[in-house]
Amino acid sequence: MSITRVDSTVRGNCSGNNRNNNVFGSNNTIRNTPYCLIPYGRNGTFTGRKNHLELIKKLSERTAHNRIALYGVGGSGKTQIALEYVYQRTIESDCHVFWVQGSGLLKFSEGFRAVAQQVQIPLASAETDEGGLLRSIKSWLEGPHSGNWILVIDNADNVTNFTGSNSAIAKFIPQGTKGTVIFTTRSKLVASRQRCERIEVGKMEEEDAQELFLKRVGSRYSLGEEEKKAVTMILASVHHLPLAIIDAAAFMTETETPPSAYWTILQESDERAKRLLSQQFSDIQREADEPESILGTYFTMFNQITQQMPRAVQLLRLISCLDRQNISEELLCQSRLEGMDDSLEFRRAMGKLLGFSVIGIVKCGEERFYELDPLVQLSLQAYLPSKELRQARAAALKAVSRMFPQDESEQRSVGHIYIQHALVVTKNATGHTAEDLRFRIGQYFRAKGSYSDAEMQFRRCIALGWKGNGDDWDGGGQRKPGILGVASTDLGNAKAPVEIFQNSQCSPGISSGPNSVDVLKYMDSLAVVLQDQGKEPPEDSRTRPPGTLASTNNLAVVLQDQEKYEESEKMHRRALESRKKILGPDHPDTLTSANNLALVLQAQGKEPPEDSRTRPPGTLASTNNLAVVLQDQEKYEESEKMHRRALENREKILGLDHPDTLASTNNLALVLQVQGKYDKSEMMYRRTLESRDRILGPDHPDTLATAKNLAVMLRYQGKYDKSEMMHWQAQDRLLRKLDRS
Repeated sequence: MSITRVDSTVRGNCSGNNRNNNVFGSNNTIRNTPYCLIPYGRNGTFTGRKNHLELIKKLSERTAHNRIALYGVGGSGKTQIALEYVYQRTIESDCHVFWVQGSGLLKFSEGFRAVAQQVQIPLASAETDEGGLLRSIKSWLEGPHSGNWILVIDNADNVTNFTGSNSAIAKFIPQGTKGTVIFTTRSKLVASRQRCERIEVGKMEEEDAQELFLKRVGSRYSLGEEEKKAVTMILASVHHLPLAIIDAAAFMTETETPPSAYWTILQESDERAKRLLSQQFSDIQREADEPESILGTYFTMFNQITQQMPRAVQLLRLISCLDRQNISEELLCQSRLEGMDDSLEFRRAMGKLLGFSVIGIVKCGEERFYELDPLVQLSLQAYLPSKELRQARAAALKAVSRMFPQDESEQRSVGHIYIQHALVVTKNATGHTAEDLRFRIGQYFRAKGSYSDAEMQFRRCIALGWKGNGDDWDGGGQRKPGILGVASTDLGNAKAPVEIFQNSQCSPGISSGPNSVDVLKYMDSLAVVLQDQGKEPPEDSRTRPPGTLASTNNLAVVLQDQEKYEESEKMHRRALESRKKILGPDHPDTLTSANNLALVLQAQGKEPPEDSRTRPPGTLASTNNLAVVLQDQEKYEESEKMHRRALENREKILGLDHPDTLASTNNLALVLQVQGKYDKSEMMYRRTLESRDRILGPDHPDTLATAKNLAVMLRYQGKYDKSEMMHWQAQDRLLRKLDRS
């Protein structure tokens, strides 16, 4: 440790101490020259941090014992700020300055031994009683003869050494009524346990970062516009972190690499970036065994967290595999990591990560979201062994998959919270969970109108094996090629869907042929998109033999959109008859065609054929549609009969709790209401509400709509108190749902 003597002619008030300029040694003799034990020379390239220096000065000017902690993530420049401050104070005042290492008891003892030698505290007992020596120095600093002093304890990161008054190092730190102790630490907990005034040290201002970089590279580069732009991007990519800036400048200087070439290497891939940021450089102003790269610095921090709280590192592994921003507490608590469903354990683990400044908090209203520094994320992925990283990625994939909604309506309300995480965890993932999540991502994008993004996700589903996995339509397997075709149509590519589906038919588990169920299902989805956009099908579809049922249906829909109702009606009837013959009267696709026919008849003001009122109501959708048409024509008694028939058949075929059955129950309640049959209408509304509340949940839009309908019905009956209560319950649920979204 170098020993620097400060000129005795310098006078002034030392921070945080009395105004007595006389300094005493252990023999109580007067000294006119303060002690200055600093292991490093002054940093000639120190840049910025003016606010930090002024705050340290302000906090240490109080006439009492002061404790200040510079805390922040590794590489943020805490040591350099402390170093600059004490050099400024040696020029401005006459106080002692001592500097010791706090990274372990052995190094702390070495530093205190150097203090004892300088201030002439007897060392006779040191060999047999190290603790006694340390206590002697503590007593001297606290005593009347030490004068004014500043003690820097650098790298005080291990919380176990600084917890309580009897821990390994803490018990030797002077207290008393004078002096200033400055800690540099990565741990906010150390700062808290030592009752310090805390000063957070983070990234540099952009202007200061630019200046530091230029000081480090010197005048070797004549930076043109392209190189200046590259420097700006490099500094932003390393988050304006001083150690990373110095690291980058050192590499460029030692390898004569211009900034533009460095930037090209940095952005080629994460792997290349990890290698680049792992490069060692030499800094004589760092502790001897401190890592000399930004990644190495973070590795040391991860080791410390692992030793202190393994559960916190497990949580950090998971976080590192998500998108680094907008990480919700709900996602982490329901990740199924051990202990994370326990609120106390979760808070302890999260507190540890927050204490080391590896994550930050962003508040949005009453909700808290977490974010991870990009360099920490990259470093952690480099730090983890391959097996642990794979396990963390798998856990992140499963966690996001559980939280990303299956239902498309829920995707619209909460999907934005998880979409970026879903994109990250599926980026290079394979397997059932990844592809199922990727399909839901595609649905989300398509619902938002982001057709290009939707198509990309659906293509990945198919490319990675969905088209041959044998899933049924409702499970999504064979539906996925069709959805991809739909997304392609949304983008205006009319040929792509046909090619995509023809290719998908070559895979096992997908039936082929113009009249196959799979083709019909796919083409029906395509028809919906064509209908939404008013696009016509390919020219040959009008002359194609009507055996291709879906094409016939598509043409009918397009004609309907063009208000060519008579021609559309003919094509719908042809599609319906063919589907009834091939698929059966109660097949979902047959019911879809019946529904389409009823709609075009309704648009023309026509009633369905006479025999449809008396024939067996196998075609559920057409029966329901007929009931709606009759209701619109104010033929309420006939409409009631058809609604009851539709309800009866849906209960029989689909079950009591099927959404279509509940829709029929609700429709029947409506037609009973307009006829003034209030008691019966109330009964049907209550039945619908009870089922929807149980199946869909109290906050689902359909449940809330039924609750409001029931409130209106109760008001018609003069049951005003009950009506008002029902109304406000529904309103309250709606407001809470809006707040959450």
